[in-house]
Amino acid sequence: MKFKTNDDVLLHYTDTGEEDKPVLLGIPGIGGSCQMWQDLIDLFKDDYRFVMLDPRNQGQSQRTYRGQRISRHAVDLEELLIKLDLHDVVAIGNSMGAANLWAYLSIYGKGRLKAMVDLDQSPKMIADKSWKYGFKDLIWDNYPDMLKFDFGKAFYHHIDEKMFLAAKKEYQEFPYDPVENYNCLVEHAEQDWRDMILDMPVPMLVIAGEKSPFFNPEFTQAVKLLNQDVETAIIPECGHLPQAEQPKKTHQIISRFLKKLKN
Repeated sequence: MKFKTNDDVLLHYTDTGEEDKPVLLGIPGIGGSCQMWQDLIDLFKDDYRFVMLDPRNQGQSQRTYRGQRISRHAVDLEELLIKLDLHDVVAIGNSMGAANLWAYLSIYGKGRLKAMVDLDQSPKMIADKSWKYGFKDLIWDNYPDMLKFDFGKAFYHHIDEKMFLAAKKEYQEFPYDPVENYNCLVEHAEQDWRDMILDMPVPMLVIAGEKSPFFNPEFTQAVKLLNQDVETAIIPECGHLPQAEQPKKTHQIISRFLKKLKN
């Protein structure tokens, strides 16, 4: 399914469509595929309606020079929530998808969200004296040239073959161009979301992969120091894609978080 944004960009989304169920909404990381979420969606399908959004320039959404910034991604999310008339949504963002959610909360306050789940995304990409848990070895001295390099494999654990092949097929049919979307990656790297952690308008869960090739999982401890109310978890034998590498464990941790929200 697709909808047109107020700047005339066609964005693709999927929706399991059970209108009587509470809503989970997922956003993949930059260059990521919604196909990699299918096992997690299946685990939640009995109890939740699950909506997935392909950010602009990714998945089956339109390729465009327009809006290559995190704030525009946040507006895209709000427009989808309005279109589907969704409220009290628990939003789950992997990698830059989590940054899109922090941007949403910074612009709209609580908005239409009930809670947020961060899957392996540090709130600050560039390490410096104030924050040592950045992306790989990214520092101000090698930024932004390092962002032009191939980051290598994002996952550590084996991914279900059926899901992996579905994602591969989608990539072939709707190829992602990191060069064309480079400005978005740079803008993503420049952000510092620690102020949002300090004053989160909704409950938040942060899940890190123990073997993430991109982030030191100890960033979860640093997040906890910023806000003791934030819940954190580290998944063993897991890289940067918890939803794809360890869907059962990810489902278990998120379900425990959702149960607390009901209490």
